[in-house]
Amino acid sequence: MTRRLRADHVVDFRAVDPVAEIMRLTDGRGVDVAIEALGTQAMFEGARRVLRAGGTLSGLGVYSTNLIIPLGPFAAGLADTKIVTTLCPGGKERMRQLMSVIASGRVDLKPLVTHRYKLDDIEAVYELFSHQRDGVLKLAITP
Repeated sequence: MTRRLRADHVVDFRAVDPVAEIMRLTDGRGVDVAIEALGTQAMFEGARRVLRAGGTLSGLGVYSTNLIIPLGPFAAGLADTKIVTTLCPGGKERMRQLMSVIASGRVDLKPLVTHRYKLDDIEAVYELFSHQRDGVLKLAITP
């Protein structure tokens, strides 16, 4: 799906260590921004580890357990990173920019909707999504 959406680089976590691969792709520099949208401790840690000095981690994930942020580097003043937690970083302006990209036709997001359900089937929707079955990415629910 990432290739279909024209990503410059695709990292398959099943084939390689994503942190090592991202560091290789950036010649050891790391990334300016890492977005953690899955909501797991492991993904948060990985996103934090690939940040360059002065980078920003945007945590969008909804965590079902307590997120643990290792304070050692921060307390010592060595982290030189910023963590932003919000479900809509950049607010309305960011949304306007995203809608502009979609309107331009540069990216087709329709393939992201892998399943469609009626509102009456909401329990099945939650079951499918919570267990990440059948290649689910995004669900469309219609009344």
